[in-house]
Amino acid sequence: MYRKLLPWCIDPYKTPLCIKPIDNCHLKDKTFTLLNWNVHKNNHSFQWLHDFHHILHHYSPDLITFQEYQTKSKRSILDQNRDYGYGFFPNIQMRGKEYGLLNASKSLIDLCNPLYSQHLEPLIKTPKVSLFTQYKLFDGQKLAIINTHMINFVQSDKYLAQIKQLEKLCKDHQKLILTGDFNTWNTRRMHLLQEMTKALGLTQIDFEINHHKKRYFAHALDHVFYKGLTPKKQTILHKIKTSDHKPLIVTFSH
Repeated sequence: MYRKLLPWCIDPYKTPLCIKPIDNCHLKDKTFTLLNWNVHKNNHSFQWLHDFHHILHHYSPDLITFQEYQTKSKRSILDQNRDYGYGFFPNIQMRGKEYGLLNASKSLIDLCNPLYSQHLEPLIKTPKVSLFTQYKLFDGQKLAIINTHMINFVQSDKYLAQIKQLEKLCKDHQKLILTGDFNTWNTRRMHLLQEMTKALGLTQIDFEINHHKKRYFAHALDHVFYKGLTPKKQTILHKIKTSDHKPLIVTFSH
């Protein structure tokens, strides 16, 4: 009887929802901006929408990666701004709503592939998801984006299993951004993540006001790693309070 109150895992053969932007087939400029944000399922609230429109107006991100994005239907707030296309894939559904990862871009999505974690989180018995999307840059090169929400409340060996999945996704790409909520709430988890990213030649963005990131047991949870790109500017929008995580903004050139 209690199962009615708990989330349900999405069908593993479910196809990601993929919406195209109006007319862009590639990222138009040598410089582009990424927004990463765990929106904490608040993305239909009035205040969140106000904050998001503020970000769009002031930062005009070319790429957006959301975790814990909620859909009340198959429509998205991004449908109201058709400069963006997006891929969405949920890992849970409950009471007519779906929650998961969303990758949005002003560029056409070449590929959109989800990947479930091998293990389930305890109690609710749902997996976590990573979402891989690929885009064309203005010079014809490919940019891979991997948005992930790492498994929580499990032993390190199960966390490592998802790290190994990410490693396979990352290894064959020359230009890559790996971003998301990594749930690195202890030193062991952070060490496993850093071992993997170092082996793949990925560099972590160093945010100057890192203490404003979402933290648990004094450890930051949200990170941005990159390869084959040059970071130009990065910031944490620490004054925004409509999620328990802060938006991370990074501008890259390639």
